[in-house]
Amino acid sequence: MKFKYLFTLLFCLLVVTTSYAQAPTDGAGLDEFVKAEGLRKSRKFNEALVEYDNAIKKNPKNYQFHYKKALCEILLKKPEAALKGFEKTVELKKDFVPAYSKMAKLYQKDKEYEKAINAYENAYKYDTEAKNKLDYKLSILHLIVYRQDKIEEAGNHINDAKQLAPNDLKVLYYDAKYNNSIGKYEAAKQAMLKAIPMLESNSPKDVARFYFELGYAYHHLEDYEKKDEAFEKAKFGPFLKPIIKLSPEYYHAIALSYYRIYELDKCKELVETALQMRKDFQRAHELLVKVAATNINKATVIEHQKNSIETERDPTKRAFKYDELSVLELESGRYEDAIKSVDEALKINPKNYGVVFTKAVALHKLGKTKEAIAHLTDLLKFQGLDPESKAQYSFAIGIFYSSIGDKEKAQAFLEKAKYGSFKYAALEEIDLLKDEKTLLNDGNKADEGDIDVDDED
Repeated sequence: MKFKYLFTLLFCLLVVTTSYAQAPTDGAGLDEFVKAEGLRKSRKFNEALVEYDNAIKKNPKNYQFHYKKALCEILLKKPEAALKGFEKTVELKKDFVPAYSKMAKLYQKDKEYEKAINAYENAYKYDTEAKNKLDYKLSILHLIVYRQDKIEEAGNHINDAKQLAPNDLKVLYYDAKYNNSIGKYEAAKQAMLKAIPMLESNSPKDVARFYFELGYAYHHLEDYEKKDEAFEKAKFGPFLKPIIKLSPEYYHAIALSYYRIYELDKCKELVETALQMRKDFQRAHELLVKVAATNINKATVIEHQKNSIETERDPTKRAFKYDELSVLELESGRYEDAIKSVDEALKINPKNYGVVFTKAVALHKLGKTKEAIAHLTDLLKFQGLDPESKAQYSFAIGIFYSSIGDKEKAQAFLEKAKYGSFKYAALEEIDLLKDEKTLLNDGNKADEGDIDVDDED
């Protein structure tokens, strides 16, 4: 036993005093440290902490004493104390990589992502092993992309990772994801074309995420045939929603919502995109015809309608014809005339809330958006208003508020518009109010899993 103890003592002395250039060499606290190590290995953690403290009292500048004590505190489920120990360790020896690695994992577990990234950065800076350096960069990328949702800040880290392992699948994936997020779709496509032939996993999710990035790049490169081919292999779980959002049917559904509130330029842009994806999309062609019809000169029709109103003696029919006239005038850009026609219709039938919508749109077109919002807000108070109309009016109010820069109120009304045929357009507008990265993020949220912080060096 004496020989074994002496051997252990000599070994620890060698580790503590010669393995690390910055460690003190006077041997103070070494006996207590050796006892602490033995107790820790025997899983007598509380007793070990006492001996680590005794060692640190005798030699507070020995970074190994602080580091080993912190490992013991992890095993005792004392992460805050362990963090202090690791921080003290790198204070005493700034290039001690194992401490940075442990710190990063603890910060990550506490959702202190910036601190975790800084710790991984220091580990990357001081480690000399290429494999380890790559692992640190991939950990940083995981935090930036999935935990902080700041993919636009990933560029430099991706470049560092590419220098270490240009053919690594994870590196290529992050490269494509980053380039898709900043609009460099050709670069994203090339990264995925390089990565996909190297895929070894048969996991549907692993395969899907690569093909999703490829399809997303093809979509924005307007190569819709290849987009469809890629998305066929990406149809899995969380990727289904963003794939649907890039379909011609989805663009048509959103376009129809804008058509119904007379945002015709936006409608035309969306429906034309749908037709680029599928040239034989009949409903999209029909909607485009309706948009085009609003631009036809209706002067003669308007005059005939006015004459018809003058000769109409039935109040109900007269009110209905004023309603029709107001729509013709609105589509012709005669906004003030449309408002006058609405007012005439309301004199006959004050409860005709549908015609008030036409007036609100005309006011918005004239730049009187706040007045338009007031009319639509009053409309929402009508008893017995059907859910689809409520969604339509709420959607219009949301768009109007957005047009004058009131994002908070815009979002509040868009939330109310998430119903029926207005649901998807409302969701898209809400996403735009928040940020412009939502589509990519929809299909790429990954579970982080358990963070293992063990007592290994």
